[in-house]
Amino acid sequence: MEKERIEFTLNGEPVSCWCGAGETLLQYLRGTACLRGAKNGCGTGHCGACTVLLDDKPVRSCVTRLSRAAGRRVLTIEGLRGADGGLHPIQKAFLDVGAVQCGFCTPGMVLAAKALLDRRPDPTEEEIASALEHNYCRCTGYVKIIEAVRLAGARLRGEDPGLEAVRTLEHTTVLQGRGATARPRRVVGRSLPDLDGPAKVQGTLEYCGDLQREGMLHGAFVWAPAPRGVILGLDAAGAEEMPGVRRVLTHADVPGENRLGTFEREQQVFCEKEFYFLGDMLALVVAETERQARAAAAAVRVRWEAREGIYTIAAGLEKGCVLAESGRRIGDVAGAKAQAALVVSGEYELERVEHGCLEPESAVGCLEDGRLTVYATTQSPFEIRAMLAHVMDMDEEKLRVVGTPLGGGFGSKCDAHIEAAAAVAAHALGAPVKITLDRRESLLLSTKRHAYQTRYEAGFDADGAIRYLDAALCSDAGPYDNLSSGVLMQSCIFAGGPYRIPNISVAGRAVRTNNVLGGAFRGFGINQGAVCIETLLDEAAEKLGLDPFELRRRNALRAGSLTVGGEKLRHSVGLLDTIDACERLTREALAEYAPRYPRGDKALGVGVASGYKNVGVGKGVPDDGGCILTVKPDGRLEMRVSGIDMGQGFRTAMLQLCAEAAGWETGEIDVVSGDTARTLRHGQAVSERQTLNSGRAVVEAAARLREVLERDPWRPGETRSAEYYFRAPPTYPLEDGEARRREGEEYRNYPAYAYTTQAAIVEVDRGTGAVKVLKVVAAHDVGRAINPHIIEGQIEGSCSMGIGYALGESFPSVEGVPVNLSYGKLGLPRIGETPAYELALVEDPEPLGPFGAKGISEVATVPMTPAVLNAIHDAVGVRIRTLPATPGRVLEAMRRARGE
Repeated sequence: MEKERIEFTLNGEPVSCWCGAGETLLQYLRGTACLRGAKNGCGTGHCGACTVLLDDKPVRSCVTRLSRAAGRRVLTIEGLRGADGGLHPIQKAFLDVGAVQCGFCTPGMVLAAKALLDRRPDPTEEEIASALEHNYCRCTGYVKIIEAVRLAGARLRGEDPGLEAVRTLEHTTVLQGRGATARPRRVVGRSLPDLDGPAKVQGTLEYCGDLQREGMLHGAFVWAPAPRGVILGLDAAGAEEMPGVRRVLTHADVPGENRLGTFEREQQVFCEKEFYFLGDMLALVVAETERQARAAAAAVRVRWEAREGIYTIAAGLEKGCVLAESGRRIGDVAGAKAQAALVVSGEYELERVEHGCLEPESAVGCLEDGRLTVYATTQSPFEIRAMLAHVMDMDEEKLRVVGTPLGGGFGSKCDAHIEAAAAVAAHALGAPVKITLDRRESLLLSTKRHAYQTRYEAGFDADGAIRYLDAALCSDAGPYDNLSSGVLMQSCIFAGGPYRIPNISVAGRAVRTNNVLGGAFRGFGINQGAVCIETLLDEAAEKLGLDPFELRRRNALRAGSLTVGGEKLRHSVGLLDTIDACERLTREALAEYAPRYPRGDKALGVGVASGYKNVGVGKGVPDDGGCILTVKPDGRLEMRVSGIDMGQGFRTAMLQLCAEAAGWETGEIDVVSGDTARTLRHGQAVSERQTLNSGRAVVEAAARLREVLERDPWRPGETRSAEYYFRAPPTYPLEDGEARRREGEEYRNYPAYAYTTQAAIVEVDRGTGAVKVLKVVAAHDVGRAINPHIIEGQIEGSCSMGIGYALGESFPSVEGVPVNLSYGKLGLPRIGETPAYELALVEDPEPLGPFGAKGISEVATVPMTPAVLNAIHDAVGVRIRTLPATPGRVLEAMRRARGE
């Protein structure tokens, strides 16, 4: 390979280096220069995580040739400094407004913002959106990013407007729920900046793909050549002779059980005889560099024969390939049908959706301190450790799993992916081995929000009370049970939404196919049913002549109500408060927007939907969390807390709870999390469970530490410690009828619930079918707001996902082959599509939670999608029952409604 020497300036310093043909600027920065603030989120120039400045202009360094830097100036996030050598005003602004969540996109966002502000010191919101249009953020919903740029611009101009002055796209009110009383706290309730925010805005936080170890090797997979087939043989002879290759690993190299999974272990680490989808792994090539490993993996010859695959739900049902069934019958549905004054029904086609985490999956296996250690992008460190014990045929005590900071999770990193391969490779070669997927590989392997086909029918009496629900739901699971059975059960439990329904028939089935895997995604099966029940309620309200808020109010769950699962709700049931708050705020918003419409072909519509979601995994799975507090010899407090931070602010929230309960200042506390060797055992970071479970453990451990210090005060050079392991009350799966009878009012499906009501105000173009969400009104029962900025960010990011699910996101496939395998074609929301937000945080304390707090990170996705669909109907009079509601589908629905 021919190389040329080039010279340029990097972060103000002259650089001379050899430039290989085809070498990208990002490869040089992350490799030779050891500057890892720029991230490789896609490798195709779509996501913007790799943005750096080239002669003050933003470029996507993953597709920019290194040769283009010759004679020019390159600025990376590592070279950005303020006048005092500390944080640049842009970095400080991102922290101050809460614009940092997972942080993976942040360096690129900050540099793109710098290029804009250097050119336009006082940009409009439209100019900000245009300048950042190539930079995706999956976490925040972009609101706070826009605010951060505006605040930074003002400060750079010598102004000091204050945070409220730049909050033009969001406004938040904190309300007390019925019977709740506000209790001022010292730390809880304050919007502290993200604990790891400074490292994120400076690009110094180490994600798994950034990790380096002495003598580290790199792995690349040999993937299934088709969605379904039989392996006749692997010819790795040529690959093994290629430069840098150390070994080609197959199923024969797995010391123990050749099975992956955090619960059901159906997928093989390396396929032995057959493969069942394009994300199956056949072998791993380990080499000295990633480029060598990938070249050799491409040289492995796979001999195989095709087998007939299953690629639709209908085909799976026809062949009897049912992975799981769930459901429940209550009351007399047939009798209720006969007496209903109104019946509404619909059939729905809901497309699968990709999580869109900016950070691809990565794992590093190595031997450290006598233990086989795996650093990984995981939400499930203890479940991964248990799986590795089977794969490696080792005791769990000889294994350590460290969940690295996640560049987004949203459920995609619940399951086992590449951790086992990294462990097998490190064990086999006696050296550290890193595996990092590229975006195409990530899209093939990672789980998706399930595609669903549903049939819903609901009956009402003349006053709008729901008399019955008859629902059938069927999901496309892919070939393995990566939480698909749990998602299905949850779909059935929440099929009726947050409403009292005396007569119910719900039947669910998950079908095995040879498409990509279905799995956990924010909402965990509730979103699909919410689309159905909430759009039917909207239709019923229209036909009954009732206001949609009033119809929901009449049917809303409240303390003492029974859920579909048969659980009697006890407390912290804030649904009615969210309906009232959302109604009031929506009417105020409409007073602003309604006079502007109609405007040419543009029509205005408003839609409302309610939702609720479990806090905790429940369904018989233990919900737990632990905390170990230690006063160190220097007087600092170390908190080792069970949990994973994936940008949702977990570590910051735990810090605030600890400071409040223990009486320490936040700056005196060190937080350790995500490490199986240093924290108490806990379940996956899913289901909004960590605030309640781990937070309760923190508060209880702090109380015990106070007792220890009262008995034996700390002295310099000594340590004092206390710990607490919290386990929520027992829960039961939907099918456990015996538990319902035995437990009576103590029967639970979940530890707690969160409730919300949302409205979407949209503009629909009658000429094109394009839909624009102008404003979101979201009222949320949060239990107790620990950190309002974090909660705002979680709601806005979740609503953005809900809007994307409604209008653009999809991951279709043909015969098991995904249609789109690049980040830019997933239909994810961009910054220019950001609506305004009016938020209400209703505090209705949850007795199980720390200071009454409960989870918020998922429930906001649930009603947003149907609220948008209902708003489309309000604007142009058509019901969209096939997602997403693309302009073409909306236009076609309008044509059908006109009889064309």
